[in-house]
Amino acid sequence: MAAVLEYDRYPGPGPLAVLLHGWACAGEDLRPLALELAGRYDVLVPGLPGHPRTGATLGRAYGVEAMARCVLDLVAAVDRGPALLVGHSLGGAIALAAARLEPELVTRVVTVETSWAWVAAPGGLVDPAEVERRITSVNNKREALGLATVAGQLDPAAMAESLSSVLAWSRDPDRGSPLHRLGVFGDPGWAGVQAAGTQGTAAEGVRVVQLPGCGHWPHVERPAEVAQLVAAAETA
Repeated sequence: MAAVLEYDRYPGPGPLAVLLHGWACAGEDLRPLALELAGRYDVLVPGLPGHPRTGATLGRAYGVEAMARCVLDLVAAVDRGPALLVGHSLGGAIALAAARLEPELVTRVVTVETSWAWVAAPGGLVDPAEVERRITSVNNKREALGLATVAGQLDPAAMAESLSSVLAWSRDPDRGSPLHRLGVFGDPGWAGVQAAGTQGTAAEGVRVVQLPGCGHWPHVERPAEVAQLVAAAETA
């Protein structure tokens, strides 16, 4: 059995749900949503490679597909049947990649603020100074929401590699999945969707919901509402 991601569990009576955090973030970000979903699902919140909890212990598994395989290994190891995958930002890309790689291990995919118009911004995303600037920006925004800092807990090489991989993923015309049922956006992601059209959701037939007034972390700002949308997507 492959090495498995470190994770927090919010046990519940229903099927398995795996929540995937975003780039330069942490599983803690998803705790409000996990608590809302635990009444309906058995919820796992792993730390992605290069991020808090799992760190660099799984080696250089920092690309979108490599991290998707780590998530699938976790689903297989838990052995609770196929999982609902809910991914925030980078986590959404990972969830979609996992659904493409092994659809039999996935029931549905819900993405939250997974829109990649911002990835193509000039400035050299793999330049160390630019990566550090983006890490600082994300960390400051997380702290403004009351989330604990992740400064010093991120692997810089992992951050650069995952950004580079997401850029390649965003250009892949086959990056979507028929299991993708819902894309939830706050104001930042919604602006990207409007600018890029369906590029932000990556599949036809995906229900797109905007939560006006939310930033990049709708699952922190309005977790009960996001949980209701997730549950509805699972039965759609």
